Amino acid sequence: MSGTQRALAGWGLFIVGLFTLVLGIWFNHYANFPSVETVTIATDDATGLRAGDSVTYDRQARTVAATPAINPDLPQTPVDLEVRVDYFGWVPRDCMISGSDWCLPWFALGHLVAFGGSQLMLLGIALAVLLGRKMTWSLAALAAFLAMMELVILLGTVASEWLNLAQGPLNWTEQNDAFTIWAPLVLGNNVGISWGAIKDFISANYNMGALTFIILFARWIQSFSGPMPKARTAEAVSPYGRPLVKGAE
Repeated sequence: MSGTQRALAGWGLFIVGLFTLVLGIWFNHYANFPSVETVTIATDDATGLRAGDSVTYDRQARTVAATPAINPDLPQTPVDLEVRVDYFGWVPRDCMISGSDWCLPWFALGHLVAFGGSQLMLLGIALAVLLGRKMTWSLAALAAFLAMMELVILLGTVASEWLNLAQGPLNWTEQNDAFTIWAPLVLGNNVGISWGAIKDFISANYNMGALTFIILFARWIQSFSGPMPKARTAEAVSPYGRPLVKGAE
């Protein structure tokens, strides 16, 4: 691949990755909105509030004021209000898959798309700017910055978002048992493995696996330039700068 082809391919990957990253962030933003939000309203009977009624929602206080005005001295009654989102209300929200006490949210898909875009961007920059060029101090600094960004994404962002997902919507906590170990294997005792233990197992193995992959990948990159040149043996030099020859008078 020539330098021009490499630059076109690299910057093409960067542009595609940038578009994918923006798409993932946009999808994640709108998928995070709930479809229904429970608030309180000052009324004796909340059944009188229908679709199309004019309400003013105070998000901080989580209360609504309806029109016509309702006596604020009346008791607060919970009511479910539909959350409407401007032009992008068609973006799916809430859960892709759900159970009795867990939910795999749609915004997790936005996280995956944004992660893929970030990888394409870093790969594109490395291909367009670094690959096939003689290393200089400025290029080495850029390569170090890209490596640091990749480490932050793999060992920081991904690991953190996994814990947020597992401990939040998935409800993988120590209080929820995933399965029970067969009683004869544990001397007839009732021993179970919680979803929290599985969450920690996945997290620990991901971090160790990612670190191992990074080390092996770094060693593989070092092989691109071939074996290191052998050290030359130093020649004995006279005080006058000429090489010394054995047997010389």
